[in-house]
Amino acid sequence: MNDSDKGWYSVLSPVAVKLYEWSLRRGGISRAEALEAAPGIGGSVADVSDALRTLIELSLLRSSLSEPDVLLPVSPESAIAEVVNPIEVDIKEREQQVGGLKSQLLSLNSLYFQSRQARNRREAIDVISDAESVRSVLAKEARACSVEVFSAHPGIFSERAIERSLPQGLELLRRGVRMRTLYQHPVRVSSMMRHRLTQLAAEGCEIRTCEEIPDRIVIFDREVAFIPDRMGSDGAVAVREPSTVDFLYRGLEQAWSTAVPFEDRSPSGIGYGAARSEMKRAIVRYLAEGAKDELIAHRLSISVRTCRRHIAEVMEELEASSRFQAGVLAMRAGLLDDEAVSVSETSLRLSRR
Repeated sequence: MNDSDKGWYSVLSPVAVKLYEWSLRRGGISRAEALEAAPGIGGSVADVSDALRTLIELSLLRSSLSEPDVLLPVSPESAIAEVVNPIEVDIKEREQQVGGLKSQLLSLNSLYFQSRQARNRREAIDVISDAESVRSVLAKEARACSVEVFSAHPGIFSERAIERSLPQGLELLRRGVRMRTLYQHPVRVSSMMRHRLTQLAAEGCEIRTCEEIPDRIVIFDREVAFIPDRMGSDGAVAVREPSTVDFLYRGLEQAWSTAVPFEDRSPSGIGYGAARSEMKRAIVRYLAEGAKDELIAHRLSISVRTCRRHIAEVMEELEASSRFQAGVLAMRAGLLDDEAVSVSETSLRLSRR
């Protein structure tokens, strides 16, 4: 049975059934008689011609040995034996072939999964040991990036780091690559960082700031993520395993959703702008937890001196005589629970009590 033979059993039309019935009543029909009887059978000449071909192919009509032009009706059982049985035999043979092929192919499954596991171990995580190699690999991924770069960076960039990274960021943006970057609030008061961020924002970079970023992460096209190598001070780890990259991406999305958009120009032209209340709320929370100045400064990526100045300002606004009292007053006023309340508003509430 070739491919063109497949589907015979699906074309037995109503005209073919009527034509077969008519041939049974007459004991046989000629082609010419069948075409002439088309109107009475309920079809056109073309319909009857197609029906004749179908009945012959299905062995329901067969040419008479004595009169080749006469087509004799054949019983359905005989047609089955002639047409269907060979198909069933062919199906059984093919089933045996399929079973044999399955067995052969499935025998290679263990080899495939062992190889894939070994390949994933080699490729899913790549440890890059030195800073120069990290920069080289990041530059390569940036050149190959076509959709999005999503990243988070704690602290303030050095002047050298700004000089290195700014051209690359501008090049990506000008190629139409979407860039979303998350920084900590102190970048807003760094003149070098504000200059860099303003340039990037002018080219379409989306920038937000937040209170704390645990560590640096860069994700290219949601396919490869770079995180710091904790075992080496200057190294990085490239992660390509899809589920892990997706997990890191969604975590970054969550941080992004609560961060404060960066303004090219704050209302006063300098300072934290819209992030000012968040910074002071963070300091109050750390005070309430009893954190040391050094820890607060580290978490917020500011100097200890700047941190102490902020603490003094917060204590003055809260009219607190000690750090502990500042934390207690903030808790009583609900500052640590209600993000909509500013430190100044809390001070006003306390003064009315």
